[in-house]
Amino acid sequence: MPCEVGLPQGVRRRTPGLRREEVAVLAGVSPTWYTYLEQGRDVSPSLDVLDGLASVLGLSVFERDYLLALSREPDACALAAGPSDSWKYLKAVAENMYPFPAYICSPSGDLLGWNRAVPAWLTDFGQLPEEDRNVLVWMLTSEAAHRRFVDWESASRHVVARFRAELTDWRALPHTHRLVHELSRRSSQFREWWDEHRVSGPLTRVHRMRHPEHGVVPVRMVELLHEDPNGTVRLIVHTPLAAEQLGVAAA
Repeated sequence: MPCEVGLPQGVRRRTPGLRREEVAVLAGVSPTWYTYLEQGRDVSPSLDVLDGLASVLGLSVFERDYLLALSREPDACALAAGPSDSWKYLKAVAENMYPFPAYICSPSGDLLGWNRAVPAWLTDFGQLPEEDRNVLVWMLTSEAAHRRFVDWESASRHVVARFRAELTDWRALPHTHRLVHELSRRSSQFREWWDEHRVSGPLTRVHRMRHPEHGVVPVRMVELLHEDPNGTVRLIVHTPLAAEQLGVAAA
């Protein structure tokens, strides 16, 4: 809003937000240069300029990091190699989380492993076709995901926003393009939410899950990051808040 950056609201102002010229001036760049940036022309903003734009636009920490990441060229050689073996210790960590569900996935959501509790809480990923063993594909195309997540839309929006945030270093890979194309083909919700350009970070979230034996259970989703040399590998743990329903001590 104009008043939040010291500009008068004005009685005849037609737009509630900042005009392009105002954003440019507040960020210390020319309106023409900022227009070129919006249009995706070949301009090279410095980190200081991007920081200024993030501040003026009131971007969140995750949105700012996303903006800065888009200005960098990804390391195509490292990314093409895929995750190394350094993350495989996470399989034992995930298994030790039992009876709480935990799974491991790549930045693009490909499932790399899961523990024995996952089939009861989510689905048996091992029974899915290999091309569907992906968190985004499952969340957005599976009826099981709709049944298991009481707040399915909120949970799915977060998954899409996390994927966009993680995509910056992987955006040039053919696998990423194929995944976006396939999700767009199979899910109208993905097409809609993808076009919103929202990003999110590894936030700890609480959502409600529907367990076949325990009914609706509030669950805290925790995301642990392993910085693999060729990309971040994530361990996702769903910890029930009412753990006494499961007959175990609360975490």
